[in-house]
Amino acid sequence: AAYLFTTPERAKDMKQKPVYILNHASDRTRPRSFGPTLEEAEAATDSTGRKIYEGAGINPSDLSFENMYDGFTLFHQFHLEGLRFAGVQRGEALDFYQTDISIEGPNPVSPSGGNTGSGRTRFWLHVDSVQQLQGRAGARTITGVKPEIAVSGGPMPMGGNFTVWSATPA
Repeated sequence: AAYLFTTPERAKDMKQKPVYILNHASDRTRPRSFGPTLEEAEAATDSTGRKIYEGAGINPSDLSFENMYDGFTLFHQFHLEGLRFAGVQRGEALDFYQTDISIEGPNPVSPSGGNTGSGRTRFWLHVDSVQQLQGRAGARTITGVKPEIAVSGGPMPMGGNFTVWSATPA
């Protein structure tokens, strides 16, 4: 996939429907030891969530779906809880997985299938977010909600890059 980054004025005349970047945030938290503690990972994802929402001018309830990196199953829980996606609070991600998180459900998580569905490219999450918002995701198309605003990023809860995408300009 190739993407062209330009102004909203120029994008309106392009062949594909434009997708807008509302914000980009990074986290470079360093653990105090070889690996992060639970508290450090939670603090980093909480910080990322705050940066994402403040910079984009949105709230967790504005997200239509999320496409965060899931290279290790533990990562996704940190991202869901740090983003407060669909109202998920600390310690609630595993219960949230018991609800409908499919593309047909009200809270789509990783519509592309994540690393299992697309391999460890670390770029699928951005490609799928753009395609969902453009209405070009094919069999992966989200049908349970109207894709309006998405967040993607990773790779890890500590030390990643995160983007908020929108089907409409801010």
